Amino acid sequence: MERARHFDENNPLVTAIFDELCVNVVGPNGIMIEPQPLDKKGEVHAAFAQAISKWLEQFSLHQNIDGELTRAETEYLACRTWLRDGEVFGRFYMGNHPEIAYPTATPFAVQPFEPDFIPRNIEEEERNLLEGIQRNRFGQAVKYLIQKDRHGFVFSEVDAQFMAHLKFTKRFHQNRGVSMLHAVLDLIADMEDYDQSERISAQIASRFSYFIKRDPNIPDGDSFRGAGDEVDTTLGYGNSFELAPGEDAGVVESNRREAMSNPFREGQLRLASAGSMVNSSSVTRLYDGSYSAQRQELIDSFGRYRVLQRKFVTGWTRPQYRLALQMALLSGELKPPRDVDKGSVLNAIYQAPVMPWIDPAKEMTGVQLGARLGLHSLSHSQRERNINPLSTRREIQAEREAMKEMGIVSVADPSHNVVESIQHDKENNKRDEDAKQE
Repeated sequence: MERARHFDENNPLVTAIFDELCVNVVGPNGIMIEPQPLDKKGEVHAAFAQAISKWLEQFSLHQNIDGELTRAETEYLACRTWLRDGEVFGRFYMGNHPEIAYPTATPFAVQPFEPDFIPRNIEEEERNLLEGIQRNRFGQAVKYLIQKDRHGFVFSEVDAQFMAHLKFTKRFHQNRGVSMLHAVLDLIADMEDYDQSERISAQIASRFSYFIKRDPNIPDGDSFRGAGDEVDTTLGYGNSFELAPGEDAGVVESNRREAMSNPFREGQLRLASAGSMVNSSSVTRLYDGSYSAQRQELIDSFGRYRVLQRKFVTGWTRPQYRLALQMALLSGELKPPRDVDKGSVLNAIYQAPVMPWIDPAKEMTGVQLGARLGLHSLSHSQRERNINPLSTRREIQAEREAMKEMGIVSVADPSHNVVESIQHDKENNKRDEDAKQE
């Protein structure tokens, strides 16, 4: 964990790896949540879903208990901590309490913190307390031991139901998480040493020494002082010096060769990217492949990103959303209509960042054909672009109504073309009738 933190702060490759992972797992706007409450007929209750979305938008501005970070910022830092340190914790505060001042009207907030606050060195075998986590005989977490002071002498026990523990695991029954870089830390350290050696070698090669060759058959003159005499000569751009008769100057050249440096380094970068489940081209900024090659690389990398996205949603975003929504309902901030199925109030679709488009024209053609053939719905395509379908439809509806009132014709509204076609047909029919009467 400490090595991963050190590299994240001092190594540009590791910084780029975690930046790329966080952008593709959480994204700049956090996990998109689309409420899906149902009515008694089993269909989405659009009005109540819109009400929940409006509440969520306001609540997400100050979900963190300190009131400083939004939900998106909290999720981004939580994701980075999870991948870098191997785990991240969050404590839930809910319900009215005289000592708690919630940053929003909803009596719920989360307090995220790094794994240092859960001591790894405290174990009590009789209580089945291992590395600061107490578990029952089935392996379920019961309590967490949280450090309260900076010296590590005072701790508090918090029930597991008020905690979120998102950890990166590689084995069953793993009590604490491991860093995403656990398999490539030594490789990255070797690459750092290699880069340092290359820089030093380049600096040495950029410097040179000169020497003076004298003809032993020519005696030194008494009245001539050349470069071979004890005279300080400073070499610089365009400088020159004078040689004595029988002297010749030579340069000591470096025989350093760099032919294999770039191929070797690129191979090591790809290996480090593969071991950390990240897209190599995005980390190294080397986009030298064809459209098919880059798309295939994105498909492969996003297959791994989706695994991390699902883990983050189920372990962090989903439980917090469901608890916050329940507290909003209990406090009266949200009131469900009578025709809402109460068992579906907490239903929602969680959408993480999606694979970006390389060629928008080709991608849009695929979306259009897929919707026409019934392979997927338009809402599905919108969710894949992190677009809320319900909010988008309402926005389009309001925009088109305003444009109609203002007399603006837009090619984005197919109804204008239909109206124009009908009007054109009516005018043609009227001309035909007038011609017959005449």
